[in-house]
Amino acid sequence: MNLRLYLSELEEGFEFEKAVCNHGFFMMAPNVWNPIRKTLSRPLTLANSSSVMVTISHPPIHPFIIIDVHGINNVREADEKLIFQQVRRMLRFTSKEERDVTKFHQLHEAAKESGFGRIFRSPSLFEDMVKSILLCNSTWERTLLMASRLYAMQSMLADRKTRSKKRKRDQEPKKEACGNFPSAKEIASLDKEFINEHCKLGYRAKWIIELATKVERKSLNLEEMEKGEMEPEQMHGKEECSKVTIVKEAQLFYNRYSSFQSLAYWFDLIQNYEAKHGKLSELSRSDYNRVGGCSYMNQLKAD
Repeated sequence: MNLRLYLSELEEGFEFEKAVCNHGFFMMAPNVWNPIRKTLSRPLTLANSSSVMVTISHPPIHPFIIIDVHGINNVREADEKLIFQQVRRMLRFTSKEERDVTKFHQLHEAAKESGFGRIFRSPSLFEDMVKSILLCNSTWERTLLMASRLYAMQSMLADRKTRSKKRKRDQEPKKEACGNFPSAKEIASLDKEFINEHCKLGYRAKWIIELATKVERKSLNLEEMEKGEMEPEQMHGKEECSKVTIVKEAQLFYNRYSSFQSLAYWFDLIQNYEAKHGKLSELSRSDYNRVGGCSYMNQLKAD
């Protein structure tokens, strides 16, 4: 079944390809970008906490996003609402995001001309946070592998759960459950030994379980973080910084883009990536592991 998510007047200049392929998260499981068809496929969560595979696309010039929901003939209203909510988060379809993009483009002409302004996200903040942990002290190749293993682990557990329910009901035809990136509830129910057995996350498993447990116990309110209602100190846990963590040249260079310094830096980083590897949206999945971090500081010093 196809759903249509209509764009607002402010989003008329929206470019789907550029809104997706601007951050390494689009390369991480369970996201699958098709460089030929310019589509993004991945599972999304339904109202009953199960998952469904969708394919997202944007026909040129059309005022809507198409969401092809696989395996469902009629999408319930509650599920449609949740699917739209997740897609809006991924593509940053909110009035606040539109205002921010407009303000950023007023400061950064090159970004405006290239259509850059939205940083791709996951359907949930929790998935973004876990993937950020996977980036810690790791090569990009291993980060991609760890994300794939988490997805495979959740798919295995979801399939076991579905088969168990069917055995209790009757002998229905066997049908595999749709896997997804693990939720906070699912992670919190596991121990680090089990996660490392299947995903080999190392010490990151402990951090991810602690994060999931805090979310489940409501000691960490992701909804408040999402709405920007938490103080910066609560969100970032700032500590004393050293010369190793802050580079004065970068501060001076990016202050011109206040309060969009991070977005301006990411634009430069993407330009650097694509100068070395070609357009990210045109890479094959086998090439993803060679797209690693690179320093922009030499150019900053030259400027």
